[in-house]
Amino acid sequence: MILWNHRLDVIYCLLEFEGKSILAVKMEELVSNKKLCYYKPKGLKNGSYTREGDRDEPMTDYEIYALQSYNDHIIEDKRPNRNSSIDDLNKKELEDYLKKVKINKPNFAKNSFLKSLKLCGIIDSIEDKIFPTLAGNMIFGEYPQSFYPQLFIACAVIPGKVIGEVGEFGERFLDNKRVEGTIEEMLEETINFLRRNMKNSVIIDSDGTRQDRTEYPLKALREAVANALIHRDYSYQTENAYISVYMYTDRIEIINPGALYGMNKIEKLGSSTVMEVRNPNIIRILEEKSSVIENRHSGIPTMKREMKKYNLPEPEFYEERGSFKVVFRNDFDISGQQSGQQSGQQSGQQTKNEYKDLILSFCNEPRSSKEISDYLKIKSRQYISTNIIKPLIDEGKLDYTNKSSINARNQKYITIRKE
Repeated sequence: MILWNHRLDVIYCLLEFEGKSILAVKMEELVSNKKLCYYKPKGLKNGSYTREGDRDEPMTDYEIYALQSYNDHIIEDKRPNRNSSIDDLNKKELEDYLKKVKINKPNFAKNSFLKSLKLCGIIDSIEDKIFPTLAGNMIFGEYPQSFYPQLFIACAVIPGKVIGEVGEFGERFLDNKRVEGTIEEMLEETINFLRRNMKNSVIIDSDGTRQDRTEYPLKALREAVANALIHRDYSYQTENAYISVYMYTDRIEIINPGALYGMNKIEKLGSSTVMEVRNPNIIRILEEKSSVIENRHSGIPTMKREMKKYNLPEPEFYEERGSFKVVFRNDFDISGQQSGQQSGQQSGQQTKNEYKDLILSFCNEPRSSKEISDYLKIKSRQYISTNIIKPLIDEGKLDYTNKSSINARNQKYITIRKE
């Protein structure tokens, strides 16, 4: 017997198992704008939990704040800084920006200099006093880190595959740099750091044309660093957290503070789904400047396209508690062997086909992504999902055990047996 509670979106299912009655309860996850849901006797702070694997973990202060600020429509990048003044902004940059914006906005062009800056979210007033906003400082500031010392990018080259490995002479970092400045300045300096620490190769085309190629596509890395700077959480809760860019021997990791915003889901990244934005003023200003953002929502498709051009795996995206990570790998089969040109691509394709055969045999019984990952001895579940599991499902060889919620945490996969 199945009972449905429409009010709470709960399914009760009474089952008989080995002569005993079992009550199974399924509750759908609340959408973000209806959270927080917590155990009232313990209160909001102690009674809020999040699901981690097969256990319930207490929510952190940041996780609670992130949901509350989303529901309260708090726009952090418009927050004025009482310690700074308009004199701390680059006046010429401001004038050039307003001149560009006013070209196609005749009504906006009628406003005074200060009124225009306020309408753009660059300054705001408190008790008749004018202060630059966070967006204003981070885009037009002469030196933003004098007011936000932790809003920088920490870049490091690791002589191995994990932090802690040391180089030939005992060095922990082959290169490291604290990158400061405005959003635009930090983006350019970070890309310069990655470029100078990257391997380069020479490719001779069929027509004899020589091309120099970097180890990773710079366009893809630029999009990822730009996204980290633009979409990171700039709230008080994360103001002391910086962006990290780590270059390992087999990959580059870019980690920025803040989980995905609002109702955004990791599986929707790069799709045609309209995504909510955390920092609308920063995005709009940079779009109007045409310096960092050229085409909204094109970042992730560009990363994927550029990695494919280099015969490298698609970038991997991980939402961790309080942070978001993008991983670029320089090995196609995740085995540590450097992928080359045609031979590397064929090797990678052969490996993927071998993995597919192993999975189809292994999944004669329902298996979770973790079980598959452990079985194949591949740490990257994103790689397995994108390059092996999803293609097998598309080919009609593998199927979900929970078809009603394909992104369920307890999702398992089973081989489709042909009669």
